[in-house]
Amino acid sequence: MIIEVLFPDVANLHGDSGNIEYLSRCRPDAQIIRTSLVDVPAFVDSTPNLIYLGAMTEGGQRKAMERLRPYTSRIAELIDAGVVFLFTHNAMEILGHRLRNDNQGYDVTGLDLLPISTRIDLFGRYNGKVMGQVGDSTVLGYKSQFSMVDADDVPPFLTATRGIGRNPGTALEGVRKANFIGSSLLGPLLVTNPPFTRQLLTLIDPVTSPALAFEQLAMDAYQARLSDFNDPRRWHPWEKPKAPR
Repeated sequence: MIIEVLFPDVANLHGDSGNIEYLSRCRPDAQIIRTSLVDVPAFVDSTPNLIYLGAMTEGGQRKAMERLRPYTSRIAELIDAGVVFLFTHNAMEILGHRLRNDNQGYDVTGLDLLPISTRIDLFGRYNGKVMGQVGDSTVLGYKSQFSMVDADDVPPFLTATRGIGRNPGTALEGVRKANFIGSSLLGPLLVTNPPFTRQLLTLIDPVTSPALAFEQLAMDAYQARLSDFNDPRRWHPWEKPKAPR
């Protein structure tokens, strides 16, 4: 198994590097390729089993787009071929049409590989929890974001049963195109959701029976978190979709 981690030198916020650390414990046989901003991505000349990009600043997003823009056709080819991608927090935003902040005149052209666009509002940060179904797993996560995603016609990663989705006006969270998974959820997502991690491992390698590192400990923590998330007293009124602005 080959896992390519894109730009860990800038895409390392919110502890999301823990996603790769946990995957490496689940599959100690995996080769982890960490591609820095000065490297040519491994996916250009080979086909990793998983391509991962994590959370970054707006400056990091611009640098990531600059480095990936020459390879947009290759990324599209890999997505169409069913290669597994996992882009967490604001990473998926760089594959959209635009990233803009109308109040500050910030307007950046994305890689235009997904039918989404991003609105940045520095004073409109959302902090809260999210839960929803992915297959037969309940996914639990957290959001801390001031960039909200609008999508034209792309399936979500999940539909939130609690918490907001891509923006406060929808329950549709993240994107799913073939085996490309993009989600704004923090956690780290794979550490906090061992049932989904098992699904992802099966998606990456359908032949090998998935094994979770520290499975009992991970599941005990997940069940405790699930109990909290199922308690309505744990939810604030703002942690739900509202009418679009």
